[in-house]
Amino acid sequence: AHFHSRTQMSTGLAGGGAACRGVSLQAGRLPIARTLGSRHAGLWGLRGGGGLRSHAAQPRHLSRRTPQGPTRALFRADAADFEILRTLGTVSYTVQQARAEKTLTWQGGDDGAAPDSFSVLGAAGAATAGNATIKLYAGKVVGWDDGGDRSNAVPDVLLKEYMNAAAAPMADREVEAYMQLYSDPADSSLDQLPDGTAVGLPFDPASLPVVPLIAFFASKPVGDGRTRRDGGAGSLWTVQAWGPGGLARLAEYPARRQEVREAAFWPPVQRVRDNGSGPRHRFVRNAVTGVIASLAAIHQRGVTHNAVDASSFQMSTSVDANADELEVRIMNFGFAGPLTEEGRRADLRAGAVVIAELVFSAMSLRGPSDSTTAAALQRLFEQVFGLDVRQAREYCSEETEWMAVVEFWDYRDRQGDGWGILGDMWKGECTAEELLARIDAVETPYD
Repeated sequence: AHFHSRTQMSTGLAGGGAACRGVSLQAGRLPIARTLGSRHAGLWGLRGGGGLRSHAAQPRHLSRRTPQGPTRALFRADAADFEILRTLGTVSYTVQQARAEKTLTWQGGDDGAAPDSFSVLGAAGAATAGNATIKLYAGKVVGWDDGGDRSNAVPDVLLKEYMNAAAAPMADREVEAYMQLYSDPADSSLDQLPDGTAVGLPFDPASLPVVPLIAFFASKPVGDGRTRRDGGAGSLWTVQAWGPGGLARLAEYPARRQEVREAAFWPPVQRVRDNGSGPRHRFVRNAVTGVIASLAAIHQRGVTHNAVDASSFQMSTSVDANADELEVRIMNFGFAGPLTEEGRRADLRAGAVVIAELVFSAMSLRGPSDSTTAAALQRLFEQVFGLDVRQAREYCSEETEWMAVVEFWDYRDRQGDGWGILGDMWKGECTAEELLARIDAVETPYD
């Protein structure tokens, strides 16, 4: 698919979309609320306060493993399970597809086993080219008794409404990608004792560096913009866990204003680490590691993203002082597919552009500029230097604006691996796992 996106987002989450406050999508059962109410091992990675949780392995004495498929982690829900609090924005993609299907078949039923066909694409053979429109909402899980820990100030979930025929295949691919990501039977430690007692933990989606997908469903549309060409078809929806950083995306980090901390006199090591350029240096390094770790995780599970850019990564924080708590998770699998060598290399090349834009924009003297955009850096590295990172380093070292950028990669260059990591990733010549091992190999004064 060939695409470009136009995103309109509201960053004041307590504000806009008041007309949608309190909208319940449809009457019906409340299975997700009942499951969350049981607090069964924090299934789906939800916890009080809208954050994500993961579980460490615990010792256990087991005799028989109970199989757990992806349907236990990814639920076929009803619209009534969720309440819309407010509209967050609209994302549009211009999509060109080779062919279309008449229906999308999602797994339905309480156990996810029964096929549930939902026609959204119209007549067979119709093209699905055009503007794919997706609306984003902050929402709550209806009927979840959390003991009073939650409020409307912090949503439970992010709902995506795939509004038209061009968007429907994106919903289908996203669900299929998550089914693959959640399908490893080794993830679950659910077992049974000889007397039939269940012990252990179910698979926790939040254990992956991927924004957890909780559920999916079909319903009547909520948003505007339905055209006669759509034939009054319903909308497909996906539901993601609301992370501790809300909708903070990697693309927005370099331009964020940071609090300036006063330098402490003692100890000197702490001064280097926590003041001056130390926090930013450490935050950017952790973010780079998070991007590579996210790609490694999905590739290990047989998925290629196929649309990696800086908006594909969600952050738990965008504050430099919180660098040690930073979690980066990949999202937006609307163009994903099965892992192929071509797709793997394309993801890595796109990831290298993301990392270059991050480092140059965040570490440049004046911050983000026209010369630190993804497009500008692609021209510089690919067309001007032909991905010869030694020449690129020489050029960058002569630019006063980029002194901190050179310093960032030169710390890793003590083993010849700083600029080399960026170059090899850009060429797609290493796996994400290999790159991750290399980037963790050297410590800097800021670690």
